[in-house]
Amino acid sequence: MLAQAALMREPHGHWSMETVTVAEPGPDEVRVRVLASGVCQTDMHARDGFFPMPCPAVYGHEGAGIVEKVGAGVTHVAPGDHVIMANPSCGACDDCRAGFETYCTNAARLKFSGLRADGRSVSFVCDGQPIHGSFFQQSSFAAVTLAMARSTIRVPHDAPLEVLAAIPCGVNAGAGAVLNVLEPKAGDSYVAFGIGTVGFAGMLAARLCGCEPIVAVDLFEDRLALARELGAHATVNAGDPDLVTKVRRLIGGRGARFCLEAAGSPQALRAAVEVLAPRGTACLVGSARPGAEVSLEMKTIQQGRIVRGCIQGESDVQRFLPRLIELFMSGKLPIDRLVRHYPHAAINEAAADMHAGRTIKAVLRMAH
Repeated sequence: MLAQAALMREPHGHWSMETVTVAEPGPDEVRVRVLASGVCQTDMHARDGFFPMPCPAVYGHEGAGIVEKVGAGVTHVAPGDHVIMANPSCGACDDCRAGFETYCTNAARLKFSGLRADGRSVSFVCDGQPIHGSFFQQSSFAAVTLAMARSTIRVPHDAPLEVLAAIPCGVNAGAGAVLNVLEPKAGDSYVAFGIGTVGFAGMLAARLCGCEPIVAVDLFEDRLALARELGAHATVNAGDPDLVTKVRRLIGGRGARFCLEAAGSPQALRAAVEVLAPRGTACLVGSARPGAEVSLEMKTIQQGRIVRGCIQGESDVQRFLPRLIELFMSGKLPIDRLVRHYPHAAINEAAADMHAGRTIKAVLRMAH
């Protein structure tokens, strides 16, 4: 099976559109014709060599498409099904068995080795050269790819795949952090630090929970304007030298009950902790690059404040992602307002627009 794929030939490079040969699915794999794929900050980290996945490589980990073929052991999806492809997990380690698949012991190997789940073979070949794929066990920057059946989720045929491609990572991470981890109640104050896809998804989830007030913090004024339109009661520019004071004043009282840090910035995480009320919780979901560190005043933490991390919303993807789709389809989670579409071949433009803040969520459309 031949397919067009966006290849990264060397770290810090540019994607090139090339033709690859796609392997046959193994017993626990699904071959998917990808119609759309989200572009995420994690793909930028991979491009820039921050993961141990060697080049040449095919990235992409928010794929949506149609099943073409399934392995012998796959029963929950069939050819013709519409699917999205999500975060991989082994299903057998202690964390997976305990219901915390996002902390899977084998996650790093499954996401970044460049090899299929068997640990030996590759998904793609280009001009006789093996290409590292199976990024998050899907490499959805290829128009046809192999996905791990365990993390392939069937979706309704009437749901727009070109919007659902925003869900598997970005929307899942932000909304999951709020709905699965923080679990705010109506009337709880909430502050979003960074309102890209993850931060917006968390803010929309907080609105669903009845949080009040909701304050959004970001560097880009157009994002702050959209945040006000979609439910933020107030916004503050992250570059404001009196950021912490202004946010605390907007919240009133002793500080925020919950903060979500979605920028992956040490400065933002420190500010998120400083605006908390005693016994408040700041949750880090931003995709920080390796080596990023943060300093916190110890007495601030001593006042019962909680700082915790969260990967992929701590979600069970087979159960939680269909819930997000239902919320979107019912109009309660308007993630389509975050999406801008690009042709597959315009992937470098999409990445540049995301970096510059011109796009919140870039989604590639594949041509078939």
